[in-house]
Amino acid sequence: MSKSLRRIRKRIKNWIIFVILKHGIIWVNKVDRKTGIKFLQNFACLGFYLARSERHKTIKHLTMAYGSQKSSKEIYRMAREVFLNLGRNMADTFRLQQINSENIDKYVKAEGLENLEKALRKGKGVIAITGHIGNWELLGSYLAMKGFVTNVVGAPVYDPRLDDLVVKNRIHAGMKYISREPVTSATKEVLGALRRNEVIGLLIDHDTNHVANVFIDFFGRKANTPVGPAVLAMKTGAAVVPMVIHSLEDGTHLVQVEKELVLNFSGDGDKDRIYNTQLCSDAIERFIRRYPTHWVWMHERWKRQPKLQEK
Repeated sequence: MSKSLRRIRKRIKNWIIFVILKHGIIWVNKVDRKTGIKFLQNFACLGFYLARSERHKTIKHLTMAYGSQKSSKEIYRMAREVFLNLGRNMADTFRLQQINSENIDKYVKAEGLENLEKALRKGKGVIAITGHIGNWELLGSYLAMKGFVTNVVGAPVYDPRLDDLVVKNRIHAGMKYISREPVTSATKEVLGALRRNEVIGLLIDHDTNHVANVFIDFFGRKANTPVGPAVLAMKTGAAVVPMVIHSLEDGTHLVQVEKELVLNFSGDGDKDRIYNTQLCSDAIERFIRRYPTHWVWMHERWKRQPKLQEK
């Protein structure tokens, strides 16, 4: 297939995804919440059976993490539940424009907010670390609606129209959005927010291109991991606070905020960067182990390895 034909196919695919998402958001906001959740849950279930590649990656990665503890049938059920949870969470993500400070408590409860408040009292800002667990978009919205000035850092989506949808959804929900590109501008905005004693939300559970990474242990295997939180904390003295959100059986969500991490500042920058990044990643791993079917196991977390990178 020629390059020009591939570009045309990609444009058509992106246009279809954009149209589906745009009208999906409109539809979900017209129907009641229960209907929206049920529909997108069923849609995700269909995706589990039809999206062969994503299903296989999910099962493969769950097997890498739990193969010695669980049977193949248990892992298959876990993989299916991963997709179902994504569908359920997608419904509330699409409905963010209907959630505000007056009704947020109907959908979200929290434990440990005092840990965030205590960290902010130090006056150097807070780096809130989490992963693609549960409804992470709703987590940022919840903090913003509870009065915490919350900035989320994200990479631009590959299609400008989709990126515009995502950014507008976040801003409408009360979050301040910082694009990761260009890097110099993003760094300036992040440092400014920390100086103003605001919250910076970072997702650190993916192997991310175009950012500084180090290989650390994740579920017993080497994983390329962003060093951003560790470097920012070492530079600014900002507190690093792990937090997570997950859905409950009644359809609501629970935010859990842990105590500030005790980072290492030995004076050896390289060693501290690796040690502190491992500390941050360990917190995310704890969350995933606690709520294993709420993480995006289709992500190829261990695709890049140190030996392969060195060749």
